[in-house]
Amino acid sequence: MNGLSDTQRLWLYRILTLTTTAILVHIVAVWAAPRLIMQVVMHGPMAQSMNMQNQAAFAPPVAPTARTVVLPSPDMLYSACVFDVTAGPVRISANPNLNTYWSIALYAANSDNFFVVNDRKADGKPVDVWLISEDGNSIAKTIPSGAQVVVSPSKTGFLLMRVLTGDYEVEKSVVEPARRTLACTAA
Repeated sequence: MNGLSDTQRLWLYRILTLTTTAILVHIVAVWAAPRLIMQVVMHGPMAQSMNMQNQAAFAPPVAPTARTVVLPSPDMLYSACVFDVTAGPVRISANPNLNTYWSIALYAANSDNFFVVNDRKADGKPVDVWLISEDGNSIAKTIPSGAQVVVSPSKTGFLLMRVLTGDYEVEKSVVEPARRTLACTAA
């Protein structure tokens, strides 16, 4: 840097500082933010009040005053489960048997969606998913025939079930029992 003037050296430092700052902001935004958001979703006040650790929790229908999720759809019923495959597999089962849209989506601890099943993919059959860790857990129990084994990319994660309802009050007697077939249990 002996050949650089004071002005050139000042600009070089500014560019290096800006580049370093941009790299750090990028790392925080891309890597840390999704993990922090998922920690709040999986272990925050709402998760604790709904008691959804390895068990299904059924949120009330969305009302105009409900804003725990940014702009939730009033046409959807939501059910959730925080899963933990540390101690062994987690079994996810459901048999909505509806003529309308429903889906079950699994999210890793970094917010990556790694599995989805919906009404079309299930084709009227019950859902029976055994969720295991990447190291395979030691599956001591026999997995039933017809069950699907899914490998979770993280030890903990989040399950979100959505059920479409056009008019909840009219369809309540059909959609509520259908979504309550969701079970999320340590196997």
